[in-house]
Amino acid sequence: MIVMIVYDGQCPCGMVKFRCKGEPFFTQYCHCNKCREIGSASQNERDKIGYAYTAAYLTNHFNMIAGENCLEAVIKNSSKLFLCSSCKSLIYGISLDPAKQGGIGVNVNNFNFHGNLPDSFKPVRHIWYADRVIHFNDSLPKFKDAPKEQFGSGELLD
Repeated sequence: MIVMIVYDGQCPCGMVKFRCKGEPFFTQYCHCNKCREIGSASQNERDKIGYAYTAAYLTNHFNMIAGENCLEAVIKNSSKLFLCSSCKSLIYGISLDPAKQGGIGVNVNNFNFHGNLPDSFKPVRHIWYADRVIHFNDSLPKFKDAPKEQFGSGELLD
């Protein structure tokens, strides 16, 4: 018997609840201006840290459980970001380009992990590191913008 792993999450005020099926493809830290701006408006202190912590999922592996009518859509650059209208925590973001809408970025700060962070949620890179406000002294790759598979230049910073 194959057991499908699911991860549930909710925004800090509890109005918006979601479920993701399976493990994320990857998780990453995003330092872009739009992520920092959206995070600064959130009532979730973990969102205000100067970068976003996102998990990549296929859109068909993400389901709203409650509060879909409580989502506020904000368009920033080439993305549509969905926030809780009450606490302003980012729930997820998706590309405005229909050709790039197979995947979404889900805010890891809103997952309900029971116990330790699963290995599949450990970040694999930093993106938009050229825009950072916080320096990281870690061994993760730091992309100037994004890897080529995420439609960036693929250029790494030292």
